[in-house]
Order: sequence, then structure tokens, then C-alpha cells
Amino acid sequence: MKKYPLYKLPIGYTIFYTLLILGSGIWLFLLSQGLSGSSSILATLHKIIVLPEKKSWQHFAEVAAPHLFAMGMLIFTVAHFMLFSTRVSQYVSLFVAMLLFAAALFDISVYGLIISGVVLSGWIKLVSISLFTGIFLVLLFMVYVSL
Repeated sequence: MKKYPLYKLPIGYTIFYTLLILGSGIWLFLLSQGLSGSSSILATLHKIIVLPEKKSWQHFAEVAAPHLFAMGMLIFTVAHFMLFSTRVSQYVSLFVAMLLFAAALFDISVYGLIISGVVLSGWIKLVSISLFTGIFLVLLFMVYVSL
């Protein structure tokens, strides 16, 4: 950190807050896919793989627009903390941020593949959300290391 010791407080808070947002997003995804009090997470994941929830193009448009905005703003905010880093190069920071934007777009557009019938299994949705989550955790770790 470039001689800004007090920046550790808001950046640490943002990391904690972002982890809560990420966790609640995954939980809401599982709830929308059929997780209830009587079923387990593994049963819900099996249901997603075998037969994902039927969606319409109207539902896709209603969900995709706010997700694009929210995911973009979250990535934008967290990635900008890398401007203060002296431990991680700006090239690596830019590469991870762009990769994360691409993963977010892929994650959102996967429902279009499922709706159109290109993909019949929910595996691709689980892979896309895992890819986004994994890259986002890498970005958060980079911010943490740069504190």
C-alpha cells in the first residue's frame, strides 16, 4: 500500500462485505433452483445438473439486466482497489479484472443457452458460476495481499 495506512479499513470492510454478497448470491441461486428446507444442497445440485429450471426469454431479460449492472459495479469497485497496490503489477490486475468481466458475462448468458436448448444439462451453469466465483476470490485475495 502506497503510504495510505488508513485505506486498510475501508478495503478490509469492502472485502468482508463482498464475501457476504458473494455468499448470499450463491445461496439465492440455490434457492431459485429449488433448494428448500426439506432438500439438501447436494440434492439441489443434482437437480440442477439433471434438469435445470425452465426459464423464458422474458425472465432472462428481467434477470440479466440487473445482474449485469450489479456484477459489473462490484467488479469495478473491488478492481479499483488494485490501483493502490505496490505488490501486484497493474498488468496482472487488469488481466484478472477483464477475465472476471468475461466470466460474469458468460455466467449470465448461460441461461440463454439453456433456454434456447443448446445445453440440456445444468453443468454449464454450475461451471460458469464456479468460474466467476473462483476468479472473484482470486481478485479479493489480490486486494488482501496488497493491503
